[in-house]
Amino acid sequence: MKSHARNSYFALFSENDPKPEPIEVFTPKMYKFGMDFYISVFRHIEEDTKLSGFTFFLTSHTPESLPKYGEKVVLIVLQDEAFLYRDYFSRIHCIIRCMGSRPVYLDGLPINRLRAIALVHFIYKSLLQAKHLAGEWGKSHRLRLAETQRKTLHIPLGLFSHFNPDPKPMAERQIDYAFLGSINFAANFSKWFHRWISPPKILARRWMLDAVQRTQGRYHGKIYTTGDFFESIKNQDEYEAALADTKISLVPRGTHYETFRFFESCKAGCVIICEPLPDVWFYDHHPGIVIRDWSQLPALIEELLGDEAQLSAQSREALNYWNEVVSERAIALKLAKFVGGDKTSPAALIPCSGSMDDV
Repeated sequence: MKSHARNSYFALFSENDPKPEPIEVFTPKMYKFGMDFYISVFRHIEEDTKLSGFTFFLTSHTPESLPKYGEKVVLIVLQDEAFLYRDYFSRIHCIIRCMGSRPVYLDGLPINRLRAIALVHFIYKSLLQAKHLAGEWGKSHRLRLAETQRKTLHIPLGLFSHFNPDPKPMAERQIDYAFLGSINFAANFSKWFHRWISPPKILARRWMLDAVQRTQGRYHGKIYTTGDFFESIKNQDEYEAALADTKISLVPRGTHYETFRFFESCKAGCVIICEPLPDVWFYDHHPGIVIRDWSQLPALIEELLGDEAQLSAQSREALNYWNEVVSERAIALKLAKFVGGDKTSPAALIPCSGSMDDV
C-alpha cells in the first residue's frame, strides 16, 4: 500500500469552521454523508492514475471562499441542492458536483398532484438560484457562467457511507421487494413553504407505500419506514444485510431525484425500480426500471417476480453497471481524466450534464 499521495486532499465542513482538515486517503477517518465514497475515489486516483500536483477540497456545501486558489485547485461539492455559484470558480481549475449545476424537472406534464408539486419546487429552486446568481454577480462582476460550465463535471452521489454487501444469487434471496427509508422530511431541512406544500419526496414515497399495500400477502416484502433521514442512517447494518438479500429494491426520489439508495442497490445487485433520473453521462443505460406512476407498482412487481431469468439478468446488469460505471475506481478514472484534461480547448466544452465520452 502506498504511504504518500501525489495530490493533496482536504475536507471543508462548514462556513463556521473554515479550516480545512487534511484527508489521509490511505488511512481515512469515517465521515459518512457521501464523503467516504469520494475518499475511496481519491485513493484510487493515487493508486490507478498518474494525476499529480492537484489540491482537492471535498465539501457538502458550496463555500463562500476557499483556503487557496489556482490552476491546480479542484472543488468537489457533494450535496448542494441550492446549486450555488461563486465568483472564485473562475480562479480554480474545475468544479465537481454531485447534484449538477442547476435544478431539473423530470416529471413531464403536471397532470397529477405529485408532478404539479414537483414543478412548483423546480420553479421555486430556479428562482432562488437566479436570485443568488444576480447577487453573486453584483459583488464583483466576475461570475463567468459559460466558463464555469466548461469546467464543471456532474458526478454520482455514490454511497452514503462504507457499504460492502455480500450479494446473494437472485434465486437464493429471501426478500421479494424492499424499501427501508424515511417517509418524512427532517425538521432542520424544512422550508417555510413545506408547511403548505409537501415536498415531492414525501408524496412520492407515500404513493409508493400505498401501492405496496396492494401486494401484501402475495409476496415476501420488507418495508421499514423511519421518521426522517437521520433516523434511517442509524440502521445501516440492517439496511446493508437486507439489500444483499433483496430481489427488487424500491428507489423513490428523495429531496432530489438522485439518491444514495440507487447506487447502494446497484452494488447489492438488486433489480431496481426508480423514478426518472437526470440525463447525465453516468445514467446512460443505467439498470433501473423507471416508473412514472407508483400505482403501476403491483403489476410491475408481479411481472418481475414471475420471470426468474429477467430477475437474474437485471441483477447482473446492476452489478456490471456498479463495477464499470459508478464504483469508486470507475469514478476515479473518469474524474482523473476530466481533471487532467485541457479545459480551454474546444474538445473540453463539456457541460455539467454532458457526456464524458469526449473528455
